Amino acid sequence: MDLARFLRRWLPLVLLVVISIAAWQTAQAADIDEAREDAFVYERELTTPVLSARRIPETLRAPVIDDEVGPALDALITATGDYPACLIAEVDDRVLRAHNPLLPLVPASNQKLLTTFAALAEFGPDHRFQTTVAVTGPVADGIVSGDLVLIGGGDPYLSTADWWTQYEEGTARYHTRLEDLADAVVAAGITEVQGGVLGDDSLFDELRVGPWAERLIVQQQSGPLSALAVNEGHTTWPATFSSMAARTQAADPAQHAAQVFTRLLDERGVTITASAQRGAAPAGATVIASIDSAPVLDLATHVNSYSSNYGAEVLVKHLGLRRVGAGSTEAGAAAVETILLEQGFDLSGVVIDDGSGLAETDLVTCQLLVDLLDRAGADSAFADTLSVGGERGSLRNRVDETIADGLVWAKTGTLNGVTALSGYVDSSSEAGTSIAFAYIANGEVAGVGAGINGDLVSAQEPFLLELAEYPVGPTVGELDPDAAVASN
Repeated sequence: MDLARFLRRWLPLVLLVVISIAAWQTAQAADIDEAREDAFVYERELTTPVLSARRIPETLRAPVIDDEVGPALDALITATGDYPACLIAEVDDRVLRAHNPLLPLVPASNQKLLTTFAALAEFGPDHRFQTTVAVTGPVADGIVSGDLVLIGGGDPYLSTADWWTQYEEGTARYHTRLEDLADAVVAAGITEVQGGVLGDDSLFDELRVGPWAERLIVQQQSGPLSALAVNEGHTTWPATFSSMAARTQAADPAQHAAQVFTRLLDERGVTITASAQRGAAPAGATVIASIDSAPVLDLATHVNSYSSNYGAEVLVKHLGLRRVGAGSTEAGAAAVETILLEQGFDLSGVVIDDGSGLAETDLVTCQLLVDLLDRAGADSAFADTLSVGGERGSLRNRVDETIADGLVWAKTGTLNGVTALSGYVDSSSEAGTSIAFAYIANGEVAGVGAGINGDLVSAQEPFLLELAEYPVGPTVGELDPDAAVASN
């Protein structure tokens, strides 16, 4: 046993013994000015002094069990090799291991933790974003003398039923059915529109991408960003999801949304005279129907569990609109920074340039990620937004059918030369005990370091399994001096 481990195990006991002796000597030497007139009688005799070794098994147990999990944490750092990396793991405010916790690194999709934390703090879990339908002219006997305007409210998951057929059954995600909004228009008594359907996405700016590398844009790592988009701005997609690049993006998401809405109304017997176009609702347009998005908490769950770049970027634009009055990525990134600073987080070395983590200029520290996780807590709604090992989201096929199945709640992160994983691991043996952790490793971002991902994703598995087995070590009873005497 090395000196550091020896001191961690036995220094608390030595210190308490010294304090006990000092307290006894002080009591013997103390001056007593006046004796009590009436003796105080205890109902039962106090058999164990307050400062006694019998009262410190919990204190002794912590460093012993923490030492047991240390090698697994060290092994992940060893596997990282010479790549810049950070790792920190904490339980009950105790740091189990910390390796470069303040080193700013490219976080990949772990950036979404900052975005969703800020969105929940700003809007609250129950807030919803509304998509509305308005008419530009009078309505008589169900006939609109003018246009119908589909007004985007920044619902990231406004979609049609056929969009979801590409995904594996059982992976349903929170979304809003555009069909339900078409039904609401019919329920409002509309039978004919003498104009056409206009798509209004004026709530946000018209930049369709973030500050991303060209290769990520070509790969279509996000749909075209817009305050009004259906099916995340895609016009076609494979019957079974294969890659984002296999989809076709709309050149104009708002016009495409208007076209889809026109089709849905036509299927419901509403006559539309003119073709769908992009256009803003004029002043005085009358709202006749609306539909709400899923609550922000559910949107954050979609973003974090399934690592939705599109959803994260839409949330960031909402934050920019709310805080700065501009529905842009730049304004939203500044808003996230402001919100986190207001919450008291240390952003030293942190750079926030987008919401999803596609920006390779983003920089985050492991300490900030763990601070976010600690602030929220393992039993929080924020924790529930994360993917679940073996069960849901980007961790669905990892640690399945192991001791950690269902116990890992975390956000994954992957870019060329970047791997990241942050979240919580619940103890498999001690209810109510969870370890908060954050890990990021950077190779050559966008360069030859791409191979870092496969190697270090594999190295993360034993790390997670070991955390799920925590605590391993002596029980409180085994560290009780009375128990030790009785066994001899």
